[in-house]
Amino acid sequence: MSEVRGVPYSVVHVTSDAGLPRAPAVRAAGITVCDPNEPSFFTPITGTTATLPDLRESHPAFRVPSIEEHPLYHKTRCFLFDGSVPMSDGVDQAAVLSKAIVREGLPETAIHHVGHLDISEDVVRDAILHGEKYDPTLEKLPRRFDPVLFWIRHPVVYGTPVLKRLKIILNNLARCALFSGIRSGNITDRMRFDRDEPISGTLPNVGSFAENPFVLRFQPDVCLQGSKSITPWCNRREVEETSNTQLPSIAPLSPLIDLGREHIYNELSVVPRPNAEVSLHTVLWSREQNQKYPWTKEQNAANAVLHTFGAAVAEASKRRRNLEEEPVVVNGIQLVDGKLDIVTFQLNTLNLSSEEPVKNLVWIEKGCQLYEPKPFYEQLTELGHINMDTFKKFIAVLWSK
Repeated sequence: MSEVRGVPYSVVHVTSDAGLPRAPAVRAAGITVCDPNEPSFFTPITGTTATLPDLRESHPAFRVPSIEEHPLYHKTRCFLFDGSVPMSDGVDQAAVLSKAIVREGLPETAIHHVGHLDISEDVVRDAILHGEKYDPTLEKLPRRFDPVLFWIRHPVVYGTPVLKRLKIILNNLARCALFSGIRSGNITDRMRFDRDEPISGTLPNVGSFAENPFVLRFQPDVCLQGSKSITPWCNRREVEETSNTQLPSIAPLSPLIDLGREHIYNELSVVPRPNAEVSLHTVLWSREQNQKYPWTKEQNAANAVLHTFGAAVAEASKRRRNLEEEPVVVNGIQLVDGKLDIVTFQLNTLNLSSEEPVKNLVWIEKGCQLYEPKPFYEQLTELGHINMDTFKKFIAVLWSK
């Protein structure tokens, strides 16, 4: 205890003279100058207590798990296709990746059996307007971008998101097609209708291009499964003739240029209703065009081919089908900006290497205009012409047996 002018003064902490300068009068009075920035400034008051533990290192609410702790983590990276990146060389690149011979258009036999439709144009129009006009959703939409007047900042509007509109349209059209097929007797199989179910197929390699696994995964809007698988569109003799056909060349590009690299993937195939005795029939999905970088017609078609190929791989791997005796046939329908990309993929082999001469087959209808939509920031109130020929192709795929 010290005194300054007769007043008692308690010294909290003593520092060296080198720590803080002291005036001669202060030194003569015996006053100690303390530095409050010192970590031990309050030690004489609080005493020596144990430091509190840092919960950020051990508590699960604060600890960020490493990627290696993920249950689906693999040391070997895979080549991933999930539909987020367009194929630079379009359908040719998709054909090389899937080892498929591309045939433009659907066979006449597939369209001819549709015959007379009992679905009027007004029914199709109402199914489309349900998503484009009548849905009451009000969500904040992306800001409009004008590629010409790019410096203008357009106001934000509220409405139904594009993907939600397209999901409603695909759901309505698929239900109309199924009910019409049941009424007319064209669909005798029991169909299972699932929404937003993930699909993932894995191959051990990307053929002769890479030894890493090749994973194709996506989440279609609608997935149709039947008790019986679709009859192959080409018989064994026609399949064997594919060994004499060469795949398209995309040199100097590598087919792997647009595939992602990922450590987290599922080695097992993922399909809806994995324990049920059903087979994939058709997958339907939609995608929204990017305002600044919209995909081309070829890139949309390539996306449809690879998604359908992934569904066929998942089906063949999950059901352990013998592709030599029973090839897998899966249909795929993609809706983009009022246009349908219709694909039928016949999977004849899972061996993508050049050592296997047999190739897969794919039939595709690119960019078939169904209706003319408006930009996402405008509401479609009246729908004029509907291309019923495109809807007939849509029906033909869903009625395929």
